[in-house]
Amino acid sequence: CLMEDEDFGSNITRDLFLEMCKPMMSKVQKVLDDAREAAGFPVETYDFVEVVGGASRVPWVKEMCSKAFGDKELSTTMNADESVARGCALQAAILSPLYKVRDFEVRDALKVPVSIGWMGSAADAEAEKGEDDGEQMVGGEGEYKTATVFPVGSPHNTLKLLTFHRKGPFEIKAEYADTTELVEGTKKELGTYKIDLPAQTEAKKVKVKAKLTLHGTFSLEGAQLVEEEEYEETVKEKRELPDEEEKPAEGEAEAEKPAEGEAKEGDASPDAEAKEEKKPAEKKYEWVDVKKMKKRTKRTDLKITATGTPGLPESVIQKRQDEEFAMQAEMREITETDEKRNDLEGYIFNMRDKIAEGGELGAYISNADRDAFNSSLMTSEDWLYDNPDSTKAQYIEKLEELKASGDPVVFRHKEEGLRGEWITAVLGTVKNYRTAAQEPGDKYGHISPDKLSKITAACADVEAWLEDTKAKQEGVPKHEKPVLLCADMEKKNIELAKLCDEILKEPKPKPAKEEKKEEAPKEEAPKEEAKEEAPKETPKEGGVLDVD
Repeated sequence: CLMEDEDFGSNITRDLFLEMCKPMMSKVQKVLDDAREAAGFPVETYDFVEVVGGASRVPWVKEMCSKAFGDKELSTTMNADESVARGCALQAAILSPLYKVRDFEVRDALKVPVSIGWMGSAADAEAEKGEDDGEQMVGGEGEYKTATVFPVGSPHNTLKLLTFHRKGPFEIKAEYADTTELVEGTKKELGTYKIDLPAQTEAKKVKVKAKLTLHGTFSLEGAQLVEEEEYEETVKEKRELPDEEEKPAEGEAEAEKPAEGEAKEGDASPDAEAKEEKKPAEKKYEWVDVKKMKKRTKRTDLKITATGTPGLPESVIQKRQDEEFAMQAEMREITETDEKRNDLEGYIFNMRDKIAEGGELGAYISNADRDAFNSSLMTSEDWLYDNPDSTKAQYIEKLEELKASGDPVVFRHKEEGLRGEWITAVLGTVKNYRTAAQEPGDKYGHISPDKLSKITAACADVEAWLEDTKAKQEGVPKHEKPVLLCADMEKKNIELAKLCDEILKEPKPKPAKEEKKEEAPKEEAPKEEAKEEAPKETPKEGGVLDVD
């Protein structure tokens, strides 16, 4: 009932409802047919069909979807939010190097074709299509030409190489070729790109890289001027040397001739035996420098200036970025202010409990100082709650004021806890070095007694200082400034160790080298006499041997 007890409710039959939905059925059927054709796979190859969304649950919509894909049973395991979330998570895992997922292939395809337009030139008209690896952008002089570079179904992250022939700068306009699939309000134009080609005497080849990005947007990635140039290069070539006839040496021919009157054997075939068969001469080569003309391809990057591209102007983007940085700084200031406010509040509550009688720090503060400190804590607490909008600097200042009274109390408590450990450490150091000086043994026996006595004296000084200061400390109450500080004991310990180590690190003297005694040269044994003696001279026959 809407008004005056009138009932506007009514009933409708399913047949009447389906009759009313007939105009929508044709639209749904077109969407299904287009999707099936765009996929390019036979319906028999589909494993299952998932429908997502509330409208897909309408019975006649489900029936049409099932018939469009070979009467397959529809799957309704996901709602719209889940499908988007799962798809985003899967794509993020695929792109991230930190996650390993199964080999899924997600193919994003272009839904609206993209075309480019350019003003033709005479050089384009003369160029033959398919001349090289890029697509030839042809067109007559003064003729505006268009071509679809990325048709419907082109996979995302695709690069195409376009070839132009130009003498100077030129422009390329990009736009959607079919606006029927565009969302209402979307501009058809994708931008104008100016290629800054320096003036040339003749038409040169220009290669332009057009890209359909991973996100489905169009852009010109770059342009290059391609030139063929000749250059001279010196190379090594192997050449054969000309044959040279060997001339006989002087007198050689005459020596080979037989003397006159000499008997000649085998006169029957003098030519066959006198002449030797001549062997072929070995070929000789040499390496020579030869200058040759060669060709090489020179590529020069060209500047591309884009205007009218979709999106915000650079000035607006910069302004928005500055605004974002300002908001981040403001948020950071708010966060840090809250942290300092919490630090101040926590310090007030913490110190109030600790300095109370029987508290952790109660014995290390006098009654008068405790009352004054409690008063400061109370005043700071009242100020904290009365001024919730205070700045970070004000909170820091208040906290420093309270720490000026609280830090000495904390310091006295800390000294009391560490004093015993440092006394033990210093006495242990004194004992170790004194033992090393009084009982050097083999390790330190090479060090002079005067130096070792310095160690003993230094140990005695430190020990005496420690005993004297320790006795004074025993008479100081816990709530007063201590006289035996851990820092002083640490300093004494370091100084003693440094002095003693310099003495004890003295290296041992190297042992004296033993001089080798020169041994007397051994007398050589007499050489053995030759076994065979020289034969004695025998007297001649008929001679007389004089024995006197």
